[in-house]
Amino acid sequence: MNRSIILGVVLLAGQLTFSQEAKKPNILFISIDDLRAQLGAYGHEQMITPNLDGLASQGRLFNRHYVQVPTCGPSRACMLTGKNLTVISDISHPRLAKQLAGKPEPEYPETFIHHLKRNGYYTVGMGKISHQASGQYKGGLELPHSWDKFVFDPNNPWNHGLLHAYANGRTRGKGERLAYEFLDVPDENYPDGMLANQAVETLEEVAKKDKPFFMAVGFFKPHLPFCAPKKYWDMYNEDDIKLSPNPDVPQGVSNAFLHDSSEFFGQYEHPEAGGAGKRLTDAYAKNVRRAYYASVTYTDAQVGKVLTKLKDLGLDKNTIIVVWGDHGWHLGEHTIWGKHSTFERALKSTFLVKTPDMKKPGIATNALVASVDIYPTICELAGVEKPKGLDGQSMVTILDNPKAKGKDMVHSYWRNIISMRDDRYRMAVFKKEDKQEVMLFDHNKDPNETINVANENPNVVARFEKALKKVNKGFLPN
Repeated sequence: MNRSIILGVVLLAGQLTFSQEAKKPNILFISIDDLRAQLGAYGHEQMITPNLDGLASQGRLFNRHYVQVPTCGPSRACMLTGKNLTVISDISHPRLAKQLAGKPEPEYPETFIHHLKRNGYYTVGMGKISHQASGQYKGGLELPHSWDKFVFDPNNPWNHGLLHAYANGRTRGKGERLAYEFLDVPDENYPDGMLANQAVETLEEVAKKDKPFFMAVGFFKPHLPFCAPKKYWDMYNEDDIKLSPNPDVPQGVSNAFLHDSSEFFGQYEHPEAGGAGKRLTDAYAKNVRRAYYASVTYTDAQVGKVLTKLKDLGLDKNTIIVVWGDHGWHLGEHTIWGKHSTFERALKSTFLVKTPDMKKPGIATNALVASVDIYPTICELAGVEKPKGLDGQSMVTILDNPKAKGKDMVHSYWRNIISMRDDRYRMAVFKKEDKQEVMLFDHNKDPNETINVANENPNVVARFEKALKKVNKGFLPN
């Protein structure tokens, strides 16, 4: 063969190799507010979530993903920064906004989105990513250095009231305080339908970019009020709705670990009263659970629109997809209706990842992982060097092998409580001044956390307390 031809083939091969190496994957990050591990893919056969279930069949579903804080803003702050909390004062909704909004760009990348942007990614977001549903804080962006573009139309029917919205531009307030609403209207008459349309349009824009993109879409439902078009409510038969398997207060648990579901009962109208230690009637409990399920199905449909557009544009072939629920939610477990607890139901949330070269797709993993692990994972998947000082650890080995080991222990926080979860147990410690309470659940024997076995297992408690001293960092008073 002619030497020049051989050289040309070698050069061409080199160019192809270089091009393939240089082409970083796109990333589609979908956050869903208050989405506990309540999908068909998690074994909830009654749930109608075909789009998320389909994605789970192509990717890796995490059965034991835990958030660091069971409330929106702080949970998202930990996830975005890859860092645990250190003091109780960090538990505030606009935590990142207070640190970042209106201030110069810091030398240290404040979020993984900021880090991707610095490393050549075009970053665009919409919906609830940090905390505010509009992405705005006091006239500016909550995450000013993270975005090349943040999509928000101030002339939308709800203006800034997207999170607590009802249909047709109405928001929670005087005369608008129903816990759930299902009107016979199109999807776009509630905010998530509008958001899905914005996401579809934005995908068409980023497809034309000459650089990899990171696109974040933050859906609002199933956050209260539970709202969706009536067709989603009609998908569920009231007679088929089951009550929580653990609707009563756990045996031997201090009231310090309970709460009165103040968001649910305090900010919305109800036909009957409720609160810590008090069960709702079975009929009303079923109605509320049905409303939550219908809201999840509505959001699943909106996710489906985005995934369909991604595929139609051919972007799915080189796009990492991450779906993250910012925390769990009690649907009557332990008499609680809401988040804000350190029980399993509030701290475990939906999490799944699909990569273009997924190994062993569709096989779920039981590895323990935490939201702070998302930052280093995205860095590794994107081929971006991770910054120093992150508290999370990459989950890429688990994406490659669902049987790979995760963390030994996950730590979560809520006010004066630290909760620790290992492969078998969950232990939580409440400490305030001279008062201290402990609860311990054995998930091998009691997965619904119905009996506090701390007194019967002093060695387990001692082991957790030893681990606690390493991570406390002043979060709990000594």
